[in-house]
Amino acid sequence: MIRTTDTGGVKMIYNGEAVDNQCLSTRGTHVGYASRTSQNLASAYWYGTDYTYDSTAKTFKVSGTTEQTMWNESNGPGLIGKYTCKSTSVDGTCATLYLVESYYNKTSAYVIPLNSSSNYSQFGTLQFNASYNSPSYVGYMYNIVYPDIYKPMTSVETMLLSSSLATDYWYANSVTWGTPTASRYNLDSPYQVSATTDYPNLVGEYTFRNATQTYTNTNVYYIAAVNNTTMYYIQLADSGNHTLTDFNYTYTYGDSFTDNGDDTYTINNPTTIKRSDWYTSYSSVGAGKYVCKNAVNDTCSELWYTTATSTTSMTYIKVANNYKYAKGFTWDGSKYVLDNDTSVTFWNINDSTNETSINNAHYTCWNETGECTTISYIYFIEGTTPYYINITNGKSVEDAKNEMLYDDNVNTINSTIKSGVDAWYKQYLSDYSDYLEDTIFCNDRSQSNQSNNGWNPNGGRTSTFMYFYGASDLSCPNDTDKFSVSNNKAKLTYKVGLMSYYEMYLLNNSHARKTGQNYWPASPSYFYYNGAVGWGVVTNGIMDVSSVSLSSGVRPAVSLKPGITYSTGDGSMATPYIVNTD
Repeated sequence: MIRTTDTGGVKMIYNGEAVDNQCLSTRGTHVGYASRTSQNLASAYWYGTDYTYDSTAKTFKVSGTTEQTMWNESNGPGLIGKYTCKSTSVDGTCATLYLVESYYNKTSAYVIPLNSSSNYSQFGTLQFNASYNSPSYVGYMYNIVYPDIYKPMTSVETMLLSSSLATDYWYANSVTWGTPTASRYNLDSPYQVSATTDYPNLVGEYTFRNATQTYTNTNVYYIAAVNNTTMYYIQLADSGNHTLTDFNYTYTYGDSFTDNGDDTYTINNPTTIKRSDWYTSYSSVGAGKYVCKNAVNDTCSELWYTTATSTTSMTYIKVANNYKYAKGFTWDGSKYVLDNDTSVTFWNINDSTNETSINNAHYTCWNETGECTTISYIYFIEGTTPYYINITNGKSVEDAKNEMLYDDNVNTINSTIKSGVDAWYKQYLSDYSDYLEDTIFCNDRSQSNQSNNGWNPNGGRTSTFMYFYGASDLSCPNDTDKFSVSNNKAKLTYKVGLMSYYEMYLLNNSHARKTGQNYWPASPSYFYYNGAVGWGVVTNGIMDVSSVSLSSGVRPAVSLKPGITYSTGDGSMATPYIVNTD
């Protein structure tokens, strides 16, 4: 028992099946769920609306209204909510039974397995929601989903490759294409070194990294640098009669540039570095430089902005990705048109000034015109990678948030855990419904930081997650979060749900909360850049958070009606209350 309700009932949380009328921790395993998965059902299996369990043999058998059919696009939806042993015989038994949870594809369904290995304190383990890439999935039920999308803004230029050296490899000062072996690189006057101390002298040489003196290949390696037993090299590959010059690119860099107005850029106060010199000079380039590759008169048509350099590579953002961003937009009935209040670029997003600009200009069409039929809203920036949702039909981010979290019709699709909880109730408690009250099970999706998280278009920070109250007290402010049988905006099928974070918090770290297993309450915690996170109780009873897509224990909750009495027991584990059902 957890607490009394506003109507005088008593909320209780599942603590397993009694053994000899006792609820001790020495109880063994029993029937319960395993994590949602998919199963191929494209055979003539038998399905039932119910099941029986042989506790001696630990096997299941479908029962109730049974039918034999094959899962496909037309039959599949009608099998949701039914059980199968994946047997072609109506009398078939199985150690693992499958509850058909939802449609996956024309040959397979998402299923919730049942077996006999569930820990005594819970009815198996399930994901809160098997999907996680939208704020929608913090819901005990949900409807419209806007999944996260990300756009890597950086690219990597590989300057050098690295590999180990060996004394039995053959090396040469030069190579020849096509002689004596046609259509291959050939080492000229190949030689070997006698000791590892000779490795530094191999800088500027060529090798196949092969121990055969006459070996030839269409690829050959030019050694640009050596560090201990590692060589850093440029690969001449599939190049016909090309030489090192064709691969030894030139990079011109500086702290600023001039836009020439003709789709070309000129580096100001330029410095030049060859690819072959990269190992010893890469630190002089570093982050925050503008770079032209193979510039002509310090000018190029593709300008890069460096974000990082290493001994083997340069990470950059193309300056040409000069997209327009804005705080708002208009919709003309067929396309979005960004407002003209703000226009920034992503190529120097590490600059705090521009990051602040993005905080006030979350919308983009990923072009310079600012017109599109699908608009993107950037809610978070991880490094130089923006995370966003796509929005259509003239809707705004506020519309999208409402559709995911707050609209009157938001509670349409069961979460993974609700599907399991409902199936448990139907199987085990439906006969006792008259003893249970219809009470509220709270799934509080109110935002605790909606004024400054990245989902606020008016200055919301793209470095701040969307945090939820979850349940900071026993109130539940949104009608759409007050799950009960009588609430049409958050309507439960049965008088069962999950406890909230705060209800579990009331227990302190007592035996009722501490079971040695992880399990789910119904309270969301936050949505970060690509994942929904919910509150949970961990093995030692501490409240902690976890991705909603991870499996955790299922401990359903019900509430006894006011006035229900008990016949025996003192409420202890050894002598629990037994409800009077006379």
